[in-house]
Amino acid sequence: MNVPTSRAHLTDSPAERAALAALREGLAPAAVRAWLCACALAGCAPAAPTRAALVGDLPSLKAAVAQAERDGALGERRARDVAGAVLSRELVSLRGPDEQFPDVAPCSRQVQPALEEVARGGGEFAAPAAIALLDAGLDAPSAESSSARIAVLAREAEGPSLGPSRRRYMQSGDALVRRAALAAARDSVDAGDTAALLEAARLDPDRAARKLAVRALGVIGGASVVIGLIDVWQTASEELRREVLSAWAYPSSFAAGGEEQLVNVAEDGMGTLQVAAALELERLDAGPPGLSTQILLGVLRGGDSPARRLALAAVPWSSPELRAAVMEQARSDAPATQILASLRLAEHGALGAEDAASVAKLAETRAGGQAMLARAVLARAGNSSARPGLRADLAAPKADQRALAAFALMSLGDWPGAAQALGDDSPDVRRAVACQILADGKPEHAEPSSAPSHPFGPMAPELLAMLDAAFAQEAPPRADKAGKRPLEPGRKPRR
Repeated sequence: MNVPTSRAHLTDSPAERAALAALREGLAPAAVRAWLCACALAGCAPAAPTRAALVGDLPSLKAAVAQAERDGALGERRARDVAGAVLSRELVSLRGPDEQFPDVAPCSRQVQPALEEVARGGGEFAAPAAIALLDAGLDAPSAESSSARIAVLAREAEGPSLGPSRRRYMQSGDALVRRAALAAARDSVDAGDTAALLEAARLDPDRAARKLAVRALGVIGGASVVIGLIDVWQTASEELRREVLSAWAYPSSFAAGGEEQLVNVAEDGMGTLQVAAALELERLDAGPPGLSTQILLGVLRGGDSPARRLALAAVPWSSPELRAAVMEQARSDAPATQILASLRLAEHGALGAEDAASVAKLAETRAGGQAMLARAVLARAGNSSARPGLRADLAAPKADQRALAAFALMSLGDWPGAAQALGDDSPDVRRAVACQILADGKPEHAEPSSAPSHPFGPMAPELLAMLDAAFAQEAPPRADKAGKRPLEPGRKPRR
């Protein structure tokens, strides 16, 4: 294969010359060759940053990105090219027990050739690559790995006719196979899976599998599922209880007793579980009139920081009362509360000049994570004054901070700045940023959910993790005037 080159992009690096020779001779991974073939068919020559991403090392990639910015040659399209090359190479280079397969759900279609190559192989990442393709609605290739073939069969075991096979895969000793079967059960909506799913929700040792089982149960619904989830609740962690609350809110469960259980938790619970139940009722405009609104208003103005964080992040913007309470919290003396409330305003184009000035002051006067969060809020509002600080944040000590800075720069349209993170020292940052540049915040395939997507988009995981840390520094949780406490592990909601 002839590799297209441009004299302006030639390098004196022996490593790059050797790598390019390997590409020409067909010795490089097929996914990388496919990328170059597509480029050749389009009549393009891979620019220096893209070539460095494909065949160079991190220092050469960083240098090429910096030079491209100085040359004014790193706009959105070029950033996508580099991101595709970075993520493709990352995927085909996965090796060893210390590696984790990245979340590529938002961008699976854009790196399909790389996923197909990994899926065809015999390594430990063949199965997750194949599942990523199937979850994106793409075909998975025939794999050398027997575990990958079994995982594909489990994920494809949809519909009542394949119920017996699907339920056998739920008993596999391989957690990935069990997860694939549980995802198939979620998509099958087969009441014949109920008993197996309840068992998985209670007893599967894999946390992700337990969550998938609860989601599948919520979609199936019916009185037996609602009652069965009460038993799951009895021994579940708080994280899994949150999944149970979401499952009760699915239409088929909600109408069969799920609404009653949500009301029970909203009335009798406290803390984040009470908030989660109230949020579902508010979203569905259900439960006793005014109950969920009053609970959420009380939490927004109360002293339980984790509960307030959840309410601030998720209360429906369509409610005038709750919207006004969020606006009120944007003027809070507590920095974390002010930042999160201001972010909600920015998301809806409602961050006024006075509030923006207050956030800018936090960005200037606070240290570390809180200052960075304030800059992310300004970026979300389209305030370019945050750009210099966010550029500096790309060198922050923590990986999640650097990723957040890159995401915030994307929201400002600063593609050269965001592209700098493609050469980050952390593979997790490189992969997350590359995938988001490719997806541009518009996932090709989303998992079915009873709730709307998170309002903070691609920044959500990093934002919420940093906000949790910030809220932990605020006032500790306290009981409300009625002295209510969260439901304990051994206590069930009322039947």
